[in-house]
Amino acid sequence: MILTDHKNLTFIADAKRLSSRQARWSMFLTHFNYIITYRPGNRNAKADALSRQFEVTEQQDRPVESIVPLERVVAATHLTLTSTLLTRIQAMQSTAPPETPSDKLFVPDAERKELLSCYHASRPAGHPGIKRTLSALTPMYWWPDIAKDVREYVQACVVCAQSKASTQCPAGLLQPLAIPDKPWSHISMDFIVDLPPSEGHTVILTIVDRFTKMVHLVPLRKLPTSKGLANIFAKEVFRLHGLPHEIVSDRGPQFISRFWRNFCSQLGIKVSFSSAYHPQSNGAAERANQSSENYIRSFSSQGQDDWVSLLPWAEFALNSNVNASSGHSPFYVAHGFQPTFLPSPSAD
Repeated sequence: MILTDHKNLTFIADAKRLSSRQARWSMFLTHFNYIITYRPGNRNAKADALSRQFEVTEQQDRPVESIVPLERVVAATHLTLTSTLLTRIQAMQSTAPPETPSDKLFVPDAERKELLSCYHASRPAGHPGIKRTLSALTPMYWWPDIAKDVREYVQACVVCAQSKASTQCPAGLLQPLAIPDKPWSHISMDFIVDLPPSEGHTVILTIVDRFTKMVHLVPLRKLPTSKGLANIFAKEVFRLHGLPHEIVSDRGPQFISRFWRNFCSQLGIKVSFSSAYHPQSNGAAERANQSSENYIRSFSSQGQDDWVSLLPWAEFALNSNVNASSGHSPFYVAHGFQPTFLPSPSAD
């Protein structure tokens, strides 16, 4: 029996839609035969005491030195690949083994950890997986067993283990939506809601192009009305990409409103909805939501009140990492070249 003073948790087994954290706990608890029972906080003294911050009776004023230097803390890593590191790597090319490809730089052992940190844990990189980290490194750098080192580095990343949700295949057979024939002709839209306030914002609108998989992340102060959504669409989609042929969304009140449907109809845009209680049917937007939430968890402060400042970095990371379905990054599919976010070995 599990006793809790949070009454909503007694319904976790029957909830139709769970957050990533709730879903992880729900899956973990399926291994046990249990019953969740509500008990008021004043009668749940043992657990209540453990959840309280204890009072320190004596303060010792002594400096605390971290074992790990602050600039090495993965969750706070910024862009660390400087021209100094690149210069060090270039200076060691005389020691490169003969099997080094002619178009790549050999990375000495002493510089590999810092380089891996830049391509995995920096804000522009965004903690990608093994394949994406390797895809970003290999066009410019090489060393023996580079794939093995990348795999071990990513698997040992504490931030990834703590912040990323499970990506197990969903139960049942999901039929994918038809592949569009050009960029930004078919888009998906969804909201990430109930975020900690950050610069007055609590909502993110996720816009995904189903052809290139390119993502736009728009911070909002609150869920918009249907008229507000139309203004956002004009600013964030039409201004940059023109009119799409179709918009896929969930059945939120903004999307099913008469105003929104008439607005799209007047513009010749088809409106489609995901299945009720099955957001997976709007997979492009749901996947972008999950990746965005993972990024925010990886890089935000302890109070998680700075996520608005992280959105440009998150959008860049999502659009510059290789997508499994196309074998290229969304940026490359859209523009024909890969964006540069670290000093290039060929730069003067």
